[in-house]
Amino acid sequence: MTNPTLCPTCGTKLAFAPDGRGKICERCGYRLVEQRPLKPVGELVRAQRLFRSTARTDAEKETSLRISLQQGIYAAKQKDRDEALFHLERIILSGDATDKMRAEAWLWLSEVYEDAANKRACLEQVLVWEPANGVARRGLALLDGRLRAEEIVDPNQIHQNVPAEPQEVRAEQFVCPNCASRMIYTPDGQRLRCEFCGYEQTPGEETTHPTPAPHPDDLEQDFAVGLARLSGHVQPVAMRALQCQGCGVEFVLTPEILSVTCPYCNHVYVTETAETQEILPPQAIIPFAVSEDQVREALRQWFKSQGIKRVRLLPLVGIYLPAWTFDLSGEISWKGIVQQGEDMVPAMGRSHVLRDDELVVAQKRPSKYLRHALQQFDLKQLLPYDPAYLADWPAQRYQVPLADASLAARGNLVRQIREQPGELTNWQMVRNLQIGSHDLLILSYKLILLPIWIVHYQLEQQTYELVIDGQNGRVFGERHDNLLNKLSSWLRGK
Repeated sequence: MTNPTLCPTCGTKLAFAPDGRGKICERCGYRLVEQRPLKPVGELVRAQRLFRSTARTDAEKETSLRISLQQGIYAAKQKDRDEALFHLERIILSGDATDKMRAEAWLWLSEVYEDAANKRACLEQVLVWEPANGVARRGLALLDGRLRAEEIVDPNQIHQNVPAEPQEVRAEQFVCPNCASRMIYTPDGQRLRCEFCGYEQTPGEETTHPTPAPHPDDLEQDFAVGLARLSGHVQPVAMRALQCQGCGVEFVLTPEILSVTCPYCNHVYVTETAETQEILPPQAIIPFAVSEDQVREALRQWFKSQGIKRVRLLPLVGIYLPAWTFDLSGEISWKGIVQQGEDMVPAMGRSHVLRDDELVVAQKRPSKYLRHALQQFDLKQLLPYDPAYLADWPAQRYQVPLADASLAARGNLVRQIREQPGELTNWQMVRNLQIGSHDLLILSYKLILLPIWIVHYQLEQQTYELVIDGQNGRVFGERHDNLLNKLSSWLRGK
């Protein structure tokens, strides 16, 4: 039996190590380290509360803690459990550690534990100290089964293959169960109608056991999961081939086309929304609720209000356009100069920002009128996506990938705050306002389809664009500036 007080290599008596962790042979350098038992994470969390302090750290303490954190991370990477526990627990239990240090220590401690319950508890503690930590959110998604390890990609090493030949695509065809004629979706109460016999059907009605419509919050998708996959960083690029089941003609679809009507036999098709793992499907839709006749009446009223007569109206086009919505949360800091009495004094602060359904158009280079029209939709009217709503209505897929759209959402929110900073500054009048480091977390996203009517009109050899909201018929677009309009604008200072 080995004597625990003697060196097994040279037989010299072991002495206590200078750091108090185990024993060491002063002759040959042999080190005996007793294995530290893994504490339940709950015990660490309770102990952490006792040591928590809001005092600022001095430079020497902070340097020591940073060195200890780096040693703990290195040990965790090397699978040296005992060394990792020693250093990471020191960070967690230190009253001088910053929130960022604690978050990183909990993150690497999750690598030390093997059982799912303790891993989950560690990752949840990461989010307590750093809610925007994407690695922890992704780790929880892996534990929940919402994400698979093989799906995770490195955004810096993404390669999207573009097939040389059009790829076969499957599509859903909408035919009447009574007479086999085509069925189309009409904006008269959210129903499909047969053009020949008049048979009507509500989308989803054909299922034997229809599932109840999900709550709007259930349509939200975890942003951390979406960004971890390849589909979060690329846009559809493959050409697709579709063979019409009515006349047998095969035609090629561009990447952005989602629904199509055969130009030869008028059969209606809605292609798969995500035929590969590189494409994200839509989660929600606002169906068309304004008919072509209603649009024409709205246009007549708009032309009358603008004093425009004798225009040439080009064909109306009704189409579903894609958009992203994001739910954001986070803290934004600010500083500037405020008035106190008769004096102007420096001031600063931090404010929590929460934004629901920040919309980003998923088209490249949309016109300003189109952007404005899409921003006006009542998103509380969103319904779960059903391909039946697209029957005989053209629809486009997104051209802006999720990752790029999320950056635009953050930028849009910061720009809105700069333009109207009252919410941020508690409605104080602040001069020389500067918005500092903003830590905005995107919680979730949706890909939605919105109904739009687009038309152009010609007047005096000029072409102008109009966009009509397919939800309630509002008109947005260019007006013809005749002499009277120009004079009126000049008098109003516009």
